[in-house]
Amino acid sequence: MRKLLLPFSLLFRFGVAVRNWFFDIGLIKAVKIGKPVISVGNISAGGVGKTPLVEMLVEKISSGRKIAVVSRGYGRKSSGMIIAGDGNGSHAPVKETGDESGQITSKFPGVIVIADEKRVRGALKAVELGADVIILDDGFQHRYLHRDLDIVVMTAEEILKGDLLLPAGNRREPIGSLKRADHLVISRCDDVKQYESASQEILKQVSCAAANEGKITGLQVKIKSFKRAFDNENIDITQFAGKKVVAVSGIGSPDSFKSSLIKVGLSIAEHLLFPDHHWFSDEDIRNIVNTREKTNADFVVTTEKDFMRLKELYPDFLKNEPVIIAGISHEVVAGIDRFDDTLKKCVDNAKWQNEFYK
Repeated sequence: MRKLLLPFSLLFRFGVAVRNWFFDIGLIKAVKIGKPVISVGNISAGGVGKTPLVEMLVEKISSGRKIAVVSRGYGRKSSGMIIAGDGNGSHAPVKETGDESGQITSKFPGVIVIADEKRVRGALKAVELGADVIILDDGFQHRYLHRDLDIVVMTAEEILKGDLLLPAGNRREPIGSLKRADHLVISRCDDVKQYESASQEILKQVSCAAANEGKITGLQVKIKSFKRAFDNENIDITQFAGKKVVAVSGIGSPDSFKSSLIKVGLSIAEHLLFPDHHWFSDEDIRNIVNTREKTNADFVVTTEKDFMRLKELYPDFLKNEPVIIAGISHEVVAGIDRFDDTLKKCVDNAKWQNEFYK
C-alpha cells in the first residue's frame, strides 16, 4: 500500500536534493566548532544499530580524551538542550534525555552526553564542558554541524533488498547520498559471505569514495551480556540455554532482537512489540506480567533502551518480576583494520585541526 505514496516520494526526493545542493555550494554553511566531530548516521528511518556503534566508538577513542555524544534525544518528553550527563557522574532523568542518551550516560559516566535538537548548540556546549572529541549520533542529515568523519550505517538486508524514499519506503535520502560518506558500516551481517554480497551491491548502485577505497566494515549483532534488572548484576549467558522467555521491545529493529535471543538458545514464548522509544503504561505492564504468567515463562527479557524507560516509571515492576536486560553489541565480521585507521587519522589530526579552526 505504501507504494501508492510514490508520487510523494518523488517530491520528497526533490526537497532532499535541493537542501543538499544548498550545502554543497555553500549557500548553507556548516559550523566548525574547533574540535573533531565524528558523525554516525544512516540514510533510512528505523533501527540499523547506530547506538551500539556509538558505544564502540566511545570505547575505541576515549583513552586519554574527553568524549562527548550529542544527539537529538529521540522519544524524550522535553525540548531544548538537556545535559544528560556532564562527564563527572551527574545525569538528568531519562524522560528529559531520551532512552539512548540515558543508556550511554549510564554505561559511560565519564562521557559528556547532550540531547539537543539543535546539534550545533549541543556540540558547542560539549566543548564548553571540556570535550576533546564529539560523536554526533544520527547526524548524517544534520549538515549544519561540520564533521571531520562521516560514518554511515546500513543493514545488509536493506542494501540487498533495496528500498524507496519516504513516505513510500523508509529511506531519508537516495543511495547516491553515500557519496558524502567517509566510511560505510554494514550492520546485521549474518556472515562474511553476506557482508561481501552487500559490499558488492553498494559498488553496483553508487560510485562513492568510501566504497571504492574499501572503507567498508561489516558488523554482526550479538548478545554480549545478561543482567538482572533489579540489581544490574551480570548473569552467565550459558545459564539461559533452553529457558522460556517473554521478549519485550520498543525499538526500531525488534526482529533483530528476537533472532539474537534465539541464537543464544532462548525459547521465545511470546514477543511483545511496542513502538520505538515507547513510554510504557500501567496497562502495558499488566499485559507483560499476565503474558509471562499465561505462558509460564521463566523470565521477561528486554533491551537496554527499554530498560532505561522502564526503570524511570516502573521500578517496582523490575524488582518484583524476573526481568533480564539483554546487552547488545557489535562483533566485527570484516574490515576492522581500515575502520581503526580511519578513526585514528581523524582523532590524531585533532591538534592541527584545532589550530586551523582558530
